[in-house]
Amino acid sequence: MRFQTLTTATSLVLLSATSLLAQKAAVPDLAPYLIADRAEEIALARSAAPRNVSDSATILVLEKTGYVQAARGTNGFTCLVQRSFDSSTSDPNFWNAKLRAPVCFNSPAARTVLAPMLKRNGWVLSGAALADVEARTQRAYASHTFPAPAPGAMAYMLSPRQYLVDADPHWMPHLMFYYDKALSGSSFGAAGMTAPIINASAGDPHAPVQTIFVPVRQWSDGSAAVAMGSH
Repeated sequence: MRFQTLTTATSLVLLSATSLLAQKAAVPDLAPYLIADRAEEIALARSAAPRNVSDSATILVLEKTGYVQAARGTNGFTCLVQRSFDSSTSDPNFWNAKLRAPVCFNSPAARTVLAPMLKRNGWVLSGAALADVEARTQRAYASHTFPAPAPGAMAYMLSPRQYLVDADPHWMPHLMFYYDKALSGSSFGAAGMTAPIINASAGDPHAPVQTIFVPVRQWSDGSAAVAMGSH
């Protein structure tokens, strides 16, 4: 997700993140992260992709116990509104309750990218120390308990209502493609956040999945995206 890669942490933020990782985390209060109106959250989740995709997708919503299914789909896609704690534990915005990232995963990504994310999310919400969450994640990928992304794994993040990071909430509509970390960003010609193809894993050398962003020209509602760098 882009809110993991957009932030440029100051030394103070890095120190705070390191301190946070070292602590036993309390079970988080999810109240600031919840959307009271379930219909509103479903609509926000569907806004991640064009209607021909999201209207027939499975929808997950966040409740106090974690994500639950709110609508059963028929096309293999799964859409949800990711929160800040779905990102890397080293992300300075890990507990930023304002973040909302509508995303729709295709079937290969739902099986092999979303499923590990939801498992890891459960560890976080149970109050596991963030250092333990990170260690368990690395072990799960190393042991193949968490699979490598399946061929063709991708996701839409095209919602004009997304809020990805305080400095640039809406950024750009983009597609995300997921690969085994053995494939480096350079093998795609991917580079920084203003490049045509973006290496979204570059800011996290321990990321177990190689994520590639491809910005596109329209939001899911068909409106034109602002040219990158013009805002």
